[in-house]
Amino acid sequence: NGGADDVDRLGMSLRGLSVSLERRWRELAQLDAISRKVNAGVLLDDVLDELYREGRDIFPYDRIGVSLLEDGGTLVRARWARSGLGPMRLGKGYAAPLSGSSLEAVLRTGEPRILNDLVAYLREKPASDSTRLVVEEGVKSSLTCPLVANGVPVGFIFFSSATPGVYTARHAETFQRLAGQLSVVVEKARLV
Repeated sequence: NGGADDVDRLGMSLRGLSVSLERRWRELAQLDAISRKVNAGVLLDDVLDELYREGRDIFPYDRIGVSLLEDGGTLVRARWARSGLGPMRLGKGYAAPLSGSSLEAVLRTGEPRILNDLVAYLREKPASDSTRLVVEEGVKSSLTCPLVANGVPVGFIFFSSATPGVYTARHAETFQRLAGQLSVVVEKARLV
């Protein structure tokens, strides 16, 4: 009853939905492929290197870092990192207490944290040495995800981008599909 304009709008909406569903299907297929590789891996560095190479279509990033909890969960130590931004300022071995850090809230909630303006965040929290170091590397936004294996927090994975405002709730949701498998790989690697 609405005429040609309504039909045109419906057609455009259906085309948009089709494109969106196709993109989501491709992302899920890639996530499934990465999940199979993660499950097959034993060596943590190999699994993380594979994620760095293959994950760009799922997560936007220029840098990925992994930090693990040590000393009964009181210390966070950088274990692995890869970056396409140039010299890394925060690399393997960097350590900081968990207590008093913003990472405590990430573990407490078990939810990923999105910071889409790290420069502004650093102005608010100038004592954050780790934030200062990654901002010096060129990082503008980050997605921090807790790694929890069998109900026990084991560390964090940090997706970072030189583009501000790049992360959305969809990225956090997508990561949560992979998080459990990646957390178990971290635990397996620790045992090995």
